[in-house]
Amino acid sequence: MRLMTPASFLERRRRMSARLALYGSLALVAGAAALLVFWLGRPLRMRAYETAVLEADFPSLPEVQLLTGYVQIDTSEATGDEIAGARFLAGKLEEAGIPARIEVIGGRHANLYALLEGADPRPLVLHNHIDVESVKPEEWIFPPFSAHIKLPFMYGRGTFDMKSVAIAQLMAMIDLKKSGKPLRRSVLFLATSSEERGSRLGVRWILRRRPKLVRSFWAVLTEGGIVEVRARDDIKYWGTEVVQKRFADLVVCSGDRERLEDLRRTLIERGFTETDLKIVPEVRTLLEGYAPTRDREDYRELLENPDATIADVRAFRKLPNYLKSMFRNEAVPFNVEEAPGGGYELMIKIHLLPGQKLEGVIDELVPRWMTWGMPVALDEPPSALRGSPLDHPAFQGIQEVIEERYPGTPSGPWFLPWSATDSRFFRTAGVPSYGFSPFVIMNTETLRVDKSNERFSLPSFVEGVELYREVVRRLVL
Repeated sequence: MRLMTPASFLERRRRMSARLALYGSLALVAGAAALLVFWLGRPLRMRAYETAVLEADFPSLPEVQLLTGYVQIDTSEATGDEIAGARFLAGKLEEAGIPARIEVIGGRHANLYALLEGADPRPLVLHNHIDVESVKPEEWIFPPFSAHIKLPFMYGRGTFDMKSVAIAQLMAMIDLKKSGKPLRRSVLFLATSSEERGSRLGVRWILRRRPKLVRSFWAVLTEGGIVEVRARDDIKYWGTEVVQKRFADLVVCSGDRERLEDLRRTLIERGFTETDLKIVPEVRTLLEGYAPTRDREDYRELLENPDATIADVRAFRKLPNYLKSMFRNEAVPFNVEEAPGGGYELMIKIHLLPGQKLEGVIDELVPRWMTWGMPVALDEPPSALRGSPLDHPAFQGIQEVIEERYPGTPSGPWFLPWSATDSRFFRTAGVPSYGFSPFVIMNTETLRVDKSNERFSLPSFVEGVELYREVVRRLVL
């Protein structure tokens, strides 16, 4: 047995301390690494995803080729031709053995109908609009109707609104035909005119001219849904639009431009109310599932206790504007323009919460003293007071497919606060209508909708086409 001197004892303690420090630091590093696996793994997964995207031959895929061909057709109001777009869609349907009928209205406008018959003649309607917003080519990095592909995106007017959905619906129709299986219910592919200009020659025209057909509709799937994502593998909330605000146009005329400019400034300075707030039933139902998905704790608390939030001005002010809009009626003034018959006009867009009637709130939004002595015209397009039911099989089927494909993803109803779709007109006729987006895309991509350099993620498009096919199969096979 070797004797330990004080010096050797101290050396041994020093070495032991060094080992403990080394092993302890390694343990801390391992623990930190374990905690950061999720955050470190995400960029690695994204890097692998980006590599796969760059290596994939997206331009050769049938769905991408269809989208390319459709986007390359200018169907804008200013320079385009809806009939050419309708003929493109009809040609693809007829190639698959699905009869299609084009209804020409005016010089460049058209509606398209194509029916697959099922045991139940009341059809599921796959609705899209042919027209797109006009463009200023000089503001684009690629020609707006070139459908230029620079992976992972396709650039072009209408890629987002809403030719991507139209192609997903087209391929769902072709899939049903190719399956050879009998359908439980009929399916109607309906592409319509002039949605970007109020649908006067599109859905509203069909409602007036073909009321019997519209009354036969079982349900409509169209645009308007949202998919909020943090990353491609982290979906925050998948919302299917079931209700939206109603809109009316208040047009004030005057020969004195400055007087209208004063009115516009007054409305802007007055701002939107922060006290006359309401929680309509549709919003209350939405918040039950939507509030828990908010990343910020203060937003979660505000939305989980909406009655307290709208009763406290300081609390309400913390909400983002799109959420504030869900609790109030609003009057939005546009720019003063020259009137067609001479003089000037100011258009004020009135936003109404579900269930609110125009007569009851317009004097609150634009008091009569503001327009005293000036001619006023009011146009309120027909629009449903309430939304579509959540217990309808169409809505339930969408939720089931989302859960199967993306287990655990928060999903549910969505309230569209700032824009409008043709669902408002279908609902007027008593037809349940649902805005469903099948595409998992980053929120930042939606900022380009109807603006210059509109683009769409092709990987998300391809996956979404398949998801849409599954939804339609679930509802009719």
